[in-house]
Amino acid sequence: MPATENPEIRSAPESELRFWLSITRRLPRVRGAGSISGMAERIYNRRKRPDATVNVLDFKMCLDPADSMERRLLFCPHLHDRDEIACLRENLKPGNVFLDAGANVGFYSLVAASVVGVAGKVISVEADPFNASRLAANISLSGAKNVRVVNVGLSDKTETLRLGLNDAGNRSGNSFLYDGPKGVTVECKTLTDVLLTEGIKKVDGAKFDIEGFEFKVIQKFFEDGKTELWPQFFIVEQNDFFEKKGGGDTVGLLKQNGYAVSQISELNYFAVRK
Repeated sequence: MPATENPEIRSAPESELRFWLSITRRLPRVRGAGSISGMAERIYNRRKRPDATVNVLDFKMCLDPADSMERRLLFCPHLHDRDEIACLRENLKPGNVFLDAGANVGFYSLVAASVVGVAGKVISVEADPFNASRLAANISLSGAKNVRVVNVGLSDKTETLRLGLNDAGNRSGNSFLYDGPKGVTVECKTLTDVLLTEGIKKVDGAKFDIEGFEFKVIQKFFEDGKTELWPQFFIVEQNDFFEKKGGGDTVGLLKQNGYAVSQISELNYFAVRK
């Protein structure tokens, strides 16, 4: 959907949300745009709001205005991870297979699904059962029949772990690296096991955002030696806060295994197989 069009709103209050989106979805990528959007988000969230079902780019999503990640997609989807999304679209082709590790509510999965088309496939892996249910609902809303939702945690072995839930308004920040008053027990598998179970024979591209478990999961994946499953490119998050707790340098690991790596943004890197 072009940024200048108003989205279809199915949740009240229609008029106020439409008003703010008519402003924020026209914002260009310039300095200060984030501040304007942030102001609109704060005013709109001055009281509890219901989830809103809206057009996001060229698909539909049901989003929670109180969640910091989801409200970015609600108010400024055309600006969210813009360089990463451009990178994804430039490197995926119709018929490709895409892995979305840490799919959250499905933004990357839905972008990829629209690119790879009916001949392609998207494997969307999400550990949190709550997020996985929202992910599945968004896939259904957009009618993306080429997406397979896998509600499992990724680790370096088959095990059961407690997923610490981020209760500070960012459910995408859930992590196995910390526990807290809120958490959920999750069954975990290796990435190789997940892909083989899903009948995947090759992976063309992958996005990893699994809150500090990137190194552990990808290291085991490489050690498994199934080189035919190694993606042609990765978009991977590396957060210095998690690097020591997570076991190592994910960017360095990718370089060691034959990937050329460049930085996309503060936390995200692009790695292409040589």
